[in-house]
Amino acid sequence: MYQKDEDILTDIVFGEAILALLRGDAPVSNASLIQQLQHMAAVEKIPARQRACQLAIAEVKNNRPAPPKPVTHRVRGRDNIHLFTSEGPPDGAKKH
Repeated sequence: MYQKDEDILTDIVFGEAILALLRGDAPVSNASLIQQLQHMAAVEKIPARQRACQLAIAEVKNNRPAPPKPVTHRVRGRDNIHLFTSEGPPDGAKKH
């Protein structure tokens, strides 16, 4: 199988997985798409389609957005500097 044929089959498998989620009235997210593709790979009998499912899973996993970077704001008071982050206080620390 040529690389192009493999890419086409991977796109087809992606489409089938998304359609299955939509028809099942399931949410379409990275997690649900990976789960659907894993199910499709498990029941698939044709090796080329199994490989396409695995490639599609890898593609979804590799294209996940990175977690947002924490934002820190420095506020200068009269006597000292205060740092505020978007992550909140460390575990076990008081919030107030």
